[in-house]
Amino acid sequence: MRQIYKGIVEGNVIRLEEPIKLPEGTSILVSFSTIYEEKQEAIKQRQLYFLETGFNLGEKFYSNREDIYVRDSD
Repeated sequence: MRQIYKGIVEGNVIRLEEPIKLPEGTSILVSFSTIYEEKQEAIKQRQLYFLETGFNLGEKFYSNREDIYVRDSD
């Protein structure tokens, strides 16, 4: 089971922002990922931009109404 928790390093101790829901004595594997505040702010601004303006999901754009319809040349 994979769970992600956020915390802060204080000396040689990691203080988690929320309690862990595991029984005492559970063996775990810990992986670290550093969060850079500047990077998080850039991500936040990009996501807000997408919310406000939208983004292309691969849709085809037509220059005029006639381009939408397929006509047989038979």
